[in-house]
Amino acid sequence: MLIQVELMGACRAVRLASSQELIFRTRKARCLLGLLLLSPNFQVNREKLASLLWDPAPEDLARSSLRQALKELREVLGPDADLVQTDRFTVGLRGAAFAVDALRFRELIAAGDPLAAAALWQGELFGATQPSAPVFEAWLQIERSHLRSALTTALTDRLEDLLASNAFTDTRAADDLVRIEPSHELAHQYLMRFHALRGDQSAALRQYAQLEQALADELDSEPSEASNALLVAIKGGEVAIQRAPVVHRSGPPRITIRPPLTRSPDASKDYLAEGFAFLAKTCLSRFRCWIVIPWPSSGYDSASAVDFAAMGRAIDADFAVDCVLDWRGATGKLFVSLIDCRDGSEVWSNLYPVAEDALQEISASVAGAVAANLASQVNHITLLRHARSQPGNRAAYDLWLRGHQLSRLWTVEADAQAEALFRQAIALDPGLAGSRSSLAQILSSRGLIQPGYPNRKEDCAAAFRYAQEAIALDPYDSRCHVSVAWNWLIAKSSERANTHFRMAVDLNPNDSETLIAAACGLAMLGHVDDARSLARQAVRTNPIYPEYYTDYLSIIHFMAADFGVMIELAQKCREGFPDRAALVAAAFAHLDRPAEAAEAYRYFVALTSARWEGARPADQDALEDWLLDVLPITWPEGRDKVLKGLRLARQMADTGLSGISA
Repeated sequence: MLIQVELMGACRAVRLASSQELIFRTRKARCLLGLLLLSPNFQVNREKLASLLWDPAPEDLARSSLRQALKELREVLGPDADLVQTDRFTVGLRGAAFAVDALRFRELIAAGDPLAAAALWQGELFGATQPSAPVFEAWLQIERSHLRSALTTALTDRLEDLLASNAFTDTRAADDLVRIEPSHELAHQYLMRFHALRGDQSAALRQYAQLEQALADELDSEPSEASNALLVAIKGGEVAIQRAPVVHRSGPPRITIRPPLTRSPDASKDYLAEGFAFLAKTCLSRFRCWIVIPWPSSGYDSASAVDFAAMGRAIDADFAVDCVLDWRGATGKLFVSLIDCRDGSEVWSNLYPVAEDALQEISASVAGAVAANLASQVNHITLLRHARSQPGNRAAYDLWLRGHQLSRLWTVEADAQAEALFRQAIALDPGLAGSRSSLAQILSSRGLIQPGYPNRKEDCAAAFRYAQEAIALDPYDSRCHVSVAWNWLIAKSSERANTHFRMAVDLNPNDSETLIAAACGLAMLGHVDDARSLARQAVRTNPIYPEYYTDYLSIIHFMAADFGVMIELAQKCREGFPDRAALVAAAFAHLDRPAEAAEAYRYFVALTSARWEGARPADQDALEDWLLDVLPITWPEGRDKVLKGLRLARQMADTGLSGISA
């Protein structure tokens, strides 16, 4: 070993022979060292590094900046032989020359020694060394969450073993948990019992007060019923005869949010209910200790009485958040209940006074309350920092919400209305990232519903700018990463698209919308096995999924050469995008089913020609060029699969027509 690197709570390197700390001129060069050391085989693709440390800068500037950072890294590491190893595509380090505390931390967790790992925890990964680089911030947040979660889970397992044996003699696991995760209720409960059993009631009460403060600070919530019951027992002197409950974990709870009932004489307020459900889902999804799944898209009408036990069995939900928005009085009221889907019982409920423009703030409070009431179920709260962003302009958020709902319709008219609303929202609140990412998605996908659209090139350039601006504003939102990933895909930058699709999944691994969108993008990049795995996960998370999932799934199965499955899926949404009609024709051709391929190809030509907006005539060559342009498939084998299948279907259609005319 030549160099000792400390990344837990800091980002510093020391040359072991001289005990001299290495001095960096720039934060990015310092972070580049840590990033390489934490990467598999100590290697990272150059494009990925450019995305992580310099997005949304222009690509030429990013590559130039990377070269400068590598030059500084070589200078700082000194004359030692080949510590930095580069080629045309990758940057790496000679890993054997470095001793890294974060890598030792991982080894101790894997070896089942969480107490030793906790001794290495001196704070968050990289400490305060964080450059102005939004994508790196998001990557760092993911890495921090993984390390924190691994440690707190292992320590919680140790604590549960102590609870199961009713042993209150070793507080090391509980002390570490409270130090690392101050709102960890089970650890506080253990310490309350520890103090009470030794006759120190004052210390037990101080421990409860510490828990109460931590929950208020981190989650805007209160201690759970279990903590309150323990407090009462301690005050009554009964804790000595009360055996600690044994908690059995069977994976994270699965929560669904019912679209709120709206009680109002004004139907124009109905969209606010869906908006609240969307907000609450977003807030809850950022707590990584449970899975938030969508409400069924069919079978359980939000306006009807719901059998929560039956619904829970249908989609494998453990809990449901049930809401009613009542606008009939002078002040709006939001009724919220947390329902246990195992038996339909109510776990918690509350009433919130609410104004139309205050849903954003209320959603965070509801998420915090749900977190507190489920704390005894999940045993620990490991949340992404920055989970509760500050609300911005309320009118702008309202405009974005309306546009977001319109954009789901995938029609020319709805997209035009949504675009206008997004632009108004940006003008009112330039800091609202969602408006920019949503506008980017409309501009970059317009060519799908308007074949031959003449301004596609200009729209895609504008979409790229908006997507990058959205990432800079909120690098922790998985939707922003999905948006910029699609735009990198259109720009044919495969590695950078891959980076953002995977980061979107890492940021929100339990959100089915993120999973299915990333799966489709990865399929176009050629990562077919990963795409199928994520698609299966998305469907498991949301088994009663909306129709547009079928569209994504059909592309994934085509890329995987599952042509029969692709055809079955695509025919469920036959009136969808013209590009999907083309893929059906290509799939029939690959299966050597000429009659069906010919009929599907003619349908593709008729559907696309009827919507054609191109300057050149909508002949078969023009349609083929359009298809290859709007489907951003960068995987050569996948692109060839589309092209060969479509041309074969075209031949089959032409042969069929010749036979008829003859």
